[in-house]
Amino acid sequence: MSLAESLEGAAEALSDLADQIRPANGDPFQLLDLLDRAAQEQVLGWLFTHEPDAGFELASAWLEDDAGAALVISMPEEEMSKAGRKALRRLVHRARSRGVAPDSTAVSEPRVGRLPDLDEGISLAYVSHFDPRGGRLVYLVESNPGGGARVVEALLDVSRGIVDFQVYRAGRRQVGDFVRDLKQRARFPVVETEPDCVRALIARRLAGQAAGSPLPKAFNEWRGKLALNQGEGVTPAERVRSELKAEGGDAKALCSEIEQGKLGPWPPDPSSLEQLAKSLQEEFSEAERDPSALEARLEQEVLSLYTEGEAAKANAERFDETAYLFWKESRDGLGRACLEAADGLTAGEPDPGGVLAALVGSVRSALKEDLEQRLGWVAGTSSAEILAEEENK
Repeated sequence: MSLAESLEGAAEALSDLADQIRPANGDPFQLLDLLDRAAQEQVLGWLFTHEPDAGFELASAWLEDDAGAALVISMPEEEMSKAGRKALRRLVHRARSRGVAPDSTAVSEPRVGRLPDLDEGISLAYVSHFDPRGGRLVYLVESNPGGGARVVEALLDVSRGIVDFQVYRAGRRQVGDFVRDLKQRARFPVVETEPDCVRALIARRLAGQAAGSPLPKAFNEWRGKLALNQGEGVTPAERVRSELKAEGGDAKALCSEIEQGKLGPWPPDPSSLEQLAKSLQEEFSEAERDPSALEARLEQEVLSLYTEGEAAKANAERFDETAYLFWKESRDGLGRACLEAADGLTAGEPDPGGVLAALVGSVRSALKEDLEQRLGWVAGTSSAEILAEEENK
């Protein structure tokens, strides 16, 4: 008999706990989160007495959780069957060999990433750093009416709108571990924000959805359940503007972040880059080989792609949103530099700190190598391949 079937038997026998056992759907960790201490002990005790193999399986899983391990090692065995006592003692020996000590309160310190207790409910939100193309992931983590937790994940892009949308359901422990991993990952980690900030971001991207980018099917299915603010909420960028001034930023440190591939390059639309490449190819096709002249023209033209029209507006917003991330990470100097860069793009002002020049550097270099190959000046890879390498750094 499977663990899920055995738990159904427990739900029938322990009818007062049935509404807490069944929503777990046989998931050990979701069950651990759904039950309080007394109920955990009652269910595990019933399994060890009536379904020892299932009791062993459930307790083995719970040993992976600090609170669950403390419970298992403290379980009373007086009323268990002989097979149940034997199975429990094997697990207690295993736990003690790992250094787990009995805890009569069975309340151990929660691990990093563990979500609030069941009676607290969940309402959390996270935003990630931007990827090289200028997209970013946002998350809403909420209590699931059926038990456990629900994670809403959306890939947003200032230019394209809502690019992807997924909804996941899992036990609170599993979701807590997932959030912990999001915070600790090396590339594009998340920071916590207010749920209304994430809803405001989703609403803004929905309002500006690109004509050629259809909304994800899952978003259409969940749209009515998201309680969006119809664009009236405060975004993280607007929030940070009330906390930091756009002055005195550490532009040098921000340029270093860009040059190390931690930020940017957020290139203009590929069609614009291709149009520029064809124009310059035609311009230099009859000229003598002159890499310096090509470099100068590229510096001028690529910079104009970044500082004019929708690209400037999009990257100004990305700098504003990145300022929020740095502020949340207590790196205010970088945050202020981002706000200054955003203001410069919005106003069309010069780039005294060199931030914009650093941002366009990798795109300009990729185009230069591509054009030199097209012109027969040098053999090499295409700009698309070079940009792909930049994104994978």
